[in-house]
Amino acid sequence: MKAILFDKDGTLLNYEKVWTPFAIKSVEAFAEQFELHSEKEDLARALGLVDNKMQSDSIAASGTGADIHAVYESFATGGGRWAREFYEDNQDFIASHMELIDGSREVLTALKAMEYKNVIVTSDSRKGAELFIRQLGLDELIDDIVAGDDTDYKKPDFRVLRPFLKKHGYSVDDVVMIGDNNADTMLGKDEGLYTIGVLSGTSGREQLKGADLIVDSVTDLIQDGEFVVNAKSK
Repeated sequence: MKAILFDKDGTLLNYEKVWTPFAIKSVEAFAEQFELHSEKEDLARALGLVDNKMQSDSIAASGTGADIHAVYESFATGGGRWAREFYEDNQDFIASHMELIDGSREVLTALKAMEYKNVIVTSDSRKGAELFIRQLGLDELIDDIVAGDDTDYKKPDFRVLRPFLKKHGYSVDDVVMIGDNNADTMLGKDEGLYTIGVLSGTSGREQLKGADLIVDSVTDLIQDGEFVVNAKSK
C-alpha cells in the first residue's frame, strides 16, 4: 500500500458543521432572490436536505458542484449561475464553519509517519479542497488532491482516479479509498479497489454498499500501530 485516498466531507471534515448550515443558508437566499418561497421545501428536498438534516447519498452530500448547480437551475432560469456565485461569495462563511472530525489530524500525521501518501479524493472543486487544506493547516499532511472538477467523471466512476494513478505510477493495489457514502465505497469495485466506509458522515452502515470494511471513523484506521488493512491481513 502506497497511498490512502480520503473523501473530504464527512470523512475528514465534519459535514454537519459546514455544509448543512451552508445548504440552509443558500436555500433561504435562493427563495428570497427568485421569490420562490412556496418552493423552498421542494428545493431543499431536491438537494437532499430534509428537516434541516442532509440525507445519505443525496445530491448535496455526494454530488459535484455542477450537480448541485443543476438542481438550482431546475427551479429557476439562471439559478445555476446564482448558486455558483453564492458559493464564491460565501467562502468566508464556509471556511469559518470548517471543523475536522475528531482525531483526523492525528491519523493523517500517523499515516504520514508510516510513509503513506495522504490524498484527498472529493466531489468538491479543487478550489474548495484547497480552501479546506489551507483553512485547517493540513498542507504538510496532504500530498495530493483529486477534485470534482478535474475530469468530466465523478465518483464512483473509476475514471476519476486514472489521471492520478498514471501521474504517480500506481496500480489499483497501491491505494485504498475511504469515505462516508457509497460514491466512495463503490469507487473502483469492478477494478478491485479496496474501500473502507466510515460512519462519521451522512451514511449509515446499510448505505455503505461495496465497502470491504466499515469503521466508525478515521480514528479506527490505525490498529496496533499499523494501518488497519495491513493489521487485518496478519
